[in-house]
Amino acid sequence: MADNSKDKNKMEFFRLRKIRSNLKRRRPKFIRIESWRYNRVKKRWRRARGIDSKTREKKGGWPKMPMIGYRSPKKVRYQTSSGKEEILIYSPDDLSLIDSTNQIGRIAANIGRKKRERIINDAELLNIKIINPISVKATLGDLEEELELDEDLLEDIALEDLELTDDEGDEEE
Repeated sequence: MADNSKDKNKMEFFRLRKIRSNLKRRRPKFIRIESWRYNRVKKRWRRARGIDSKTREKKGGWPKMPMIGYRSPKKVRYQTSSGKEEILIYSPDDLSLIDSTNQIGRIAANIGRKKRERIINDAELLNIKIINPISVKATLGDLEEELELDEDLLEDIALEDLELTDDEGDEEE
């Protein structure tokens, strides 16, 4: 009996995810009024508050306003496409709060290189998946290889082989 209810929950979950994807596809881009007219007005959404605002009055032909009807079903809200909840990680201690079966970690954008490396290493030990594990070590390794290649090229080129000319002096003579 437990397997049957588990299958029903799984089917319900997939149904709700499909509804969410269809809603996202139909959801308009919410842009600020007059942002297309003036460069000083940014595109990011701000609520229309004017007494004569056509958007606030929900007139046709004007940008749509965010409303409750555009929202995703509650059971699948704030989930990734894999069906796991996303948790922001600010320190290695936050990894202990993550349940690896139904949660995924995302390292916050303002985390530095050293702490990011510690978080990634600790997550590997705890078998926690990180969505954005951009490894700083890999980029540093690539730079070191490029520097070695440049040194090899410099050794191959002799200074006598280079022609040094004056730009203005040669043309006048």
